[in-house]
Amino acid sequence: MITAKASSLVTAAMRDTLIYDPITKAETPVQQSWVSLEISNGNGDVATLTRWVKHPTITDGVIRVQHGPALTTSAILPYDDFFVGRAGSVTSPRGFHNWLAQFIGWRLPELSARDGRTAPLYMEQVFPLLFVEQKRGWAGIQSQMPYFSAVPDVRKRAIEFLLALEVGGLDLRRQELQANLRGLESQWTTERQRFVDRASGSGITLEGIPKQIKAGWTPDGRAELLSADGAGWIPVLEKLRRMRLELKSASARNVRAVGQISQLIEQQLQAALDKSTRIQEDGAIIRDEILRDQDELTAIEGRLAALEDDLRQYQDVATLERLGSHTTADLQSDCPVCHQTLPGSLLGDQSTHLMSIQDSINYIKQQTELFAAMERDSRRSLEAKREQLAGLRTEASETRALIRRLRSDLVSPNDVPSEEEVAARVLLRQRVEAAERVLEDFEVLQAALVRLASAADALRIELASLPKDRLTEVDRTKLEALRLSFVKQLQEYDFGSFSDERLRLSDDDYLPRRDDFDLQADISASDSIRVIWAYLIGLLEIGRRFETNHPGLLVFDEPRQQSAKDVSFAALLRRASQHARGGQVLLATSERSETLSQMLAGVPVRMHNVAGYLLQPVEE
Repeated sequence: MITAKASSLVTAAMRDTLIYDPITKAETPVQQSWVSLEISNGNGDVATLTRWVKHPTITDGVIRVQHGPALTTSAILPYDDFFVGRAGSVTSPRGFHNWLAQFIGWRLPELSARDGRTAPLYMEQVFPLLFVEQKRGWAGIQSQMPYFSAVPDVRKRAIEFLLALEVGGLDLRRQELQANLRGLESQWTTERQRFVDRASGSGITLEGIPKQIKAGWTPDGRAELLSADGAGWIPVLEKLRRMRLELKSASARNVRAVGQISQLIEQQLQAALDKSTRIQEDGAIIRDEILRDQDELTAIEGRLAALEDDLRQYQDVATLERLGSHTTADLQSDCPVCHQTLPGSLLGDQSTHLMSIQDSINYIKQQTELFAAMERDSRRSLEAKREQLAGLRTEASETRALIRRLRSDLVSPNDVPSEEEVAARVLLRQRVEAAERVLEDFEVLQAALVRLASAADALRIELASLPKDRLTEVDRTKLEALRLSFVKQLQEYDFGSFSDERLRLSDDDYLPRRDDFDLQADISASDSIRVIWAYLIGLLEIGRRFETNHPGLLVFDEPRQQSAKDVSFAALLRRASQHARGGQVLLATSERSETLSQMLAGVPVRMHNVAGYLLQPVEE
């Protein structure tokens, strides 16, 4: 929570040299140093944790867990070593935070990160609500929040977890459903594109299947494959039916000799030559259309880019206008589309009003929608024509091969079987098999897309069923109790920046607000410290009254910051003692013993006075 480098957290007195005699102040080299902590949980289990700062063989990445009270007894206890400060410390069975979460009884949630992956809510992100360190912790509530997990709103998620707010689970479920829906949309696009890529260049186009998943989608006869047929299109099923009939008819007769069909061969050759000429002409027409469509698409894309730039500029102007700027009058003389200078009125009537900034924005948005639709249509048309041209090229190649075979037949001896009839049957059979494979792939694609659409519909239904109101009644009860505790404490701590009538907790991040402003940005430094006291102790109190994940532990390191008044600090000590029952509040302070004794008169506490230096040598 405080630093990524554990060794830099402790002072040189634990790493290099130690001064432990306040009289001589002699420096003694440190050979070994460590920190041991004895803890217990709500089940009565006790463990002793040890982490070495300096050791000849053990690094600070190891924490030893002795299963029992090693500091308060002299018994020899079994132990396990766990690692910390590296990947797996939360999830691995040998990770210390994994062990500690089980010991506390926490089940830390998985959160959606910005890069699309999931990451747990780390303990380091919860503990700023439980432990305030002296040097940097008093800058604000959760001021030492680490953001290494790339989880958005992690401060909010930590509060939701600690208070066990139901909205946290609902938000997490909503994020999970949305992530799953995005995954299905990605699969849909991938499956469709994979089929299109396989069919690309074969003169086949896909109709009736949207590029993006749609609610309630089913094929319903709308999805079909079309095959290029000259300058037009026919369904692949119809083309396959024709080819099967042709193949059946050809297979029913024997291959004839060249002499038997010489006249037919000449007729077929002439027809093939005519077909080749027609294909070349159709191809030239389609190529010209493709070039025109490409130019049109480029122009539309340029227009869209210009409209988007215009929209950004006008939105910026609208923002300045809303903020009270009067420097936008010069735009009134420009056309929002072509930027030409306009007279006061196109009709010469000076009383006619020009379009306002907002009118211009609405007009540009309409234009953008129009050109976006034109762009989609142009792309679809261009893709279809490219497939049509690919089909014509395949047909032209087959026609040229046919011409070569027919010419070969014409110069062959009369008793030789016709090469064309043999090749035509082989080629026809290959076409039938290829069409059958494409249709089989198409059936597989439709089945996969139906499953994806059905799964997406189920996710959408569950998303729609989630409560529209983010906070449940139980959540609101907890937050209202936290607000009342917070306000009451501020009164006890002599909060002086303003009255508390307008203090509330934000529904967005659950942090204190005054009207719509961050409370801590609008108060004195000493009152900012009081806000941190009140909020964190409020969380502790809510954990005593409601079912939450608060462990009942709160640690304040030097809480009397910014010269907080004696009366405020005394009130903090009383409040902390009063509401720590069943848990533990630890305060470390350098206040004089006499002053503390007066403040703590009649307050149930356990006070440990440290005389001299805190760190002392250990004799073994």
